[in-house]
Amino acid sequence: MLNENEDLIRGAYDAYARGDLNAMLAVVDRDLEWTYLDPAFPNPEPQTSRGRDRFADGLRAQTRRGLKSQVEEVIGNEDKVFVSVRTPGADQFKARPTGDLNYEVLTIRDGRIVALRACRNRNQALAVLGLPSARTA
Repeated sequence: MLNENEDLIRGAYDAYARGDLNAMLAVVDRDLEWTYLDPAFPNPEPQTSRGRDRFADGLRAQTRRGLKSQVEEVIGNEDKVFVSVRTPGADQFKARPTGDLNYEVLTIRDGRIVALRACRNRNQALAVLGLPSARTA
């Protein structure tokens, strides 16, 4: 199951990197709970949105800006998967520079992404994943 979840996430992000948004969204639950850090603020509080359509709107906005994401690291732990994603040029749209890196933890249930939580940094993401921050891929 662990490798299946990691493979699912790699496949979804790879599809998005190829420009195939529909393939990525095919594995996202329609009731996705998406917790994000608003890029308009330097120290944002987490905001929660619901629904695959709202998430798709965010991905389309990124695409319109000409931004493409590349997965750098994937670590699975039970039903959760940590992913670090580099999006060259993303910092120009953020109040809080991150080196164009985002850290996310996704929850998988029955082969679908049911939750996505953006984290401030790698250590926070690994803590959400349930692993010590010292672990590497």
